[in-house]
Amino acid sequence: MNMEYQLNLGAWNSVFAVPCDIVDCHLKLAGAAQLKVILWTLRHAGEPFTVEDMAAALSMSAADVRDSMLYWKETGVICESDGTLVPPMNQNTVQEPIVESAASEPVKNTEPEEKKPSRALSRPEKPDMKYLTERMQQDESIVYLMQTADEIFGRPTSNNEKETLLMIHEYDGLPVEVLLMLLQYAAGIGKCNVRYIEKVAINWSDEEITTLERAEQRIQQLTSGRSAAVIIQKLFGLTAHSPTEKEIRQADKWLNQWKFPTDVIRYAYEICVDAKGEYAPNYVNKVLERWKNEGIITLQMAEADQQKGKKKAEKKKKATYDIDLFDSTNAIFEEGF
Repeated sequence: MNMEYQLNLGAWNSVFAVPCDIVDCHLKLAGAAQLKVILWTLRHAGEPFTVEDMAAALSMSAADVRDSMLYWKETGVICESDGTLVPPMNQNTVQEPIVESAASEPVKNTEPEEKKPSRALSRPEKPDMKYLTERMQQDESIVYLMQTADEIFGRPTSNNEKETLLMIHEYDGLPVEVLLMLLQYAAGIGKCNVRYIEKVAINWSDEEITTLERAEQRIQQLTSGRSAAVIIQKLFGLTAHSPTEKEIRQADKWLNQWKFPTDVIRYAYEICVDAKGEYAPNYVNKVLERWKNEGIITLQMAEADQQKGKKKAEKKKKATYDIDLFDSTNAIFEEGF
């Protein structure tokens, strides 16, 4: 009886090739979304598909798919041929029929090695993904920054976000640990976006907040300032909202630096509304600043100062009227003669 034998390959009956560069150079550099995109692309190499097809298959948005594709394009792992994205072949990769890229221009070997970035970084020119990849290959702390940023954001950071973080680190001079502390603070107040983070980072750089100790002090100040701003909102009966930087600074100054009691601040607010017909933060600030300079620190002292000011204004007004009356009488007298 003739027996037939075959190798039970199971899942190995259907395989596709993955370029070695992806594993050797990008496995620890690329984010989860970027790895999902390149694996799906390799699996469907040679098949026509759209960004929407990939987005639906991976449960991602089309924007995230395009952003992830941009990473692989800029790092040279995939290239465009007649408008179609295809992965180039690696010399060490077994060439399977499904990878139709033999005619594509081969990608240079990007094995990690000690080398300087190809160009200097300047703020007007945001670093691209190629530069970022070079830096990640050279410096483990950059890899740590990008990976931890994903964890803090609670999602894969976009290429633009990664590039901005690198620029903050290299141009503005914020060490990785300080920048991560800033990211944690921003996430804690619900402002985990690069526009806010970059704005704060520039201020920190200008003020030379480049150590963990100074960063912790500033975050404590910002935290107490935000709490003060919430108190001021309730004190003035304002609509609850996320306080602006100016509101935070003013509230911190009134409550934490100048140490005014809330009833004194409320009285300054009432004076402002009586005079202007609405809340004007700068007007309130000027009133409180004058009281601070004159040592007026209680509600009784503030009320007395206000009464004194009213009497002075009335006296001046009366004196003005008396002068007008004198001028009018004098004119009548002169006309009679």
